[in-house]
Amino acid sequence: MAHATVLLVEDVRLAADYYRDKLGFEVTYFEANPRHYAYASRGDVHVHFACFKDARPAPNAEAAPPDMFDIYVYVEDVEALYDELAERGATLLHEPTDQAYGLREFRVRDPHGYILAFGELLQA
Repeated sequence: MAHATVLLVEDVRLAADYYRDKLGFEVTYFEANPRHYAYASRGDVHVHFACFKDARPAPNAEAAPPDMFDIYVYVEDVEALYDELAERGATLLHEPTDQAYGLREFRVRDPHGYILAFGELLQA
């Protein structure tokens, strides 16, 4: 079983370029209408971008500020990923931090305001 999160965006190319260049995803555009839809993947993480007239991005942080995430990604080496994304120029919201719920995580904001949290389970 697998899944893909679909994010509403105003500019598919802007979103796809960011996920490719700043987050290291592979990007494929929907051939029939590349300005309407694109797919991004990195390992087993899949994110789709869709652009519809009059449908605006709706980041969770707008309803639950300041930094409620939209996507949570579990990783094996949060420090290495943080260093990679910092080097790529991603918009990092904070350094890896231990959370009370047993994860060490950091968060990234994309150009449409969506927040991705990347976390690694803390060793007990």
